[in-house]
Amino acid sequence: MKKPSTAELIKLSGLENLRSLAIIGLSKNAGKTTSLNHLIRAWTEEEMERPLALTSVGRDGEGEDIVSGICKPRIYLPKGHLLATSVASLKRCDALVDLRELSGIRSAFGEIVIGKMLSDGYVELAGPSQASELKLCEDLLREEEPDCLYIVDGALSRRSPAGGGVTEGVILAVSYGKSASASELTENLKHAVKLLTLPGVKAGDKELIRSAISEEEGLRALALDGKSGGVRLLTAKSLLGEAERIRDFYHEGDRLLFLRGAITEALPAELFKLANLQQLQLVVEDGSRLFIEKNTVKRLEAAGVELKVLYPLSLRLITFNPRLEDGSPVDNPGIVDELQRVVSVPLYDLGPTSV
Repeated sequence: MKKPSTAELIKLSGLENLRSLAIIGLSKNAGKTTSLNHLIRAWTEEEMERPLALTSVGRDGEGEDIVSGICKPRIYLPKGHLLATSVASLKRCDALVDLRELSGIRSAFGEIVIGKMLSDGYVELAGPSQASELKLCEDLLREEEPDCLYIVDGALSRRSPAGGGVTEGVILAVSYGKSASASELTENLKHAVKLLTLPGVKAGDKELIRSAISEEEGLRALALDGKSGGVRLLTAKSLLGEAERIRDFYHEGDRLLFLRGAITEALPAELFKLANLQQLQLVVEDGSRLFIEKNTVKRLEAAGVELKVLYPLSLRLITFNPRLEDGSPVDNPGIVDELQRVVSVPLYDLGPTSV
């Protein structure tokens, strides 16, 4: 399949009309940073007027993977664009960066700062990990450039930057992962796209849930009784380790159960112990918060559970990196066409970028 031109890439991604975008990946070395570099290059070559504003969940743009030692693509950002990164990462940039503001957000690599590029050069991004902190970074970046395109680059095994309504659009980066099996890759991609494009709840339920979140910061679960319309709330530090408590929180006859946070296999396993889940809407923030297997989704559907999201994601583009997690290339010339046949979202192997 022919690779898109820079103009086509911008059009395919719908970047002209977006205010914010997340690049998320299914696995380590999925090609998130390479995809980001392609977008930066396309934005530059097409002479787009709006500045880019970049940050990352975790650390990206370093020359070498700190775990595996594999060489990684660096991020090249031209003059005039913005970034939110840590103090330590700012020192590793080889460009002139004007420090505009301290965010007050602490990370493992130091405080997150807002900077503006005074020259072209390589940058390292190490941003916040919480949705609320990502939103704060966006607010600070927009104080500098109100019309900027805010881009959140993902980190190892993290899909959460798209969560909580932080960004309007999503680009999904995919690689073979741990197996060179084309059939396994195809099934994993179909499953991921299904989760990332789940439908949203109706407007009334959405407003009720959002109101409850704003009033109760520690809210982790909300249930709506199907007959009385009564609302119950459950608070906790996180959903981690709360599967049994969530199971007990659910009452037969509830028509909706909203869960705020990452959903792993432990939680559905507890729900399956219940006798009647018919006509239950299980609602999560968005599809990036679901870390459950394909068979688990099928079991939920068979039990009468309908998966929905508070914030539907707009999946704009899928980029494919024909490599394993360890960086080894996989030779399968027809794989891009094969993958495109099973998803309706445009899918391309953009290849490496060069400055």
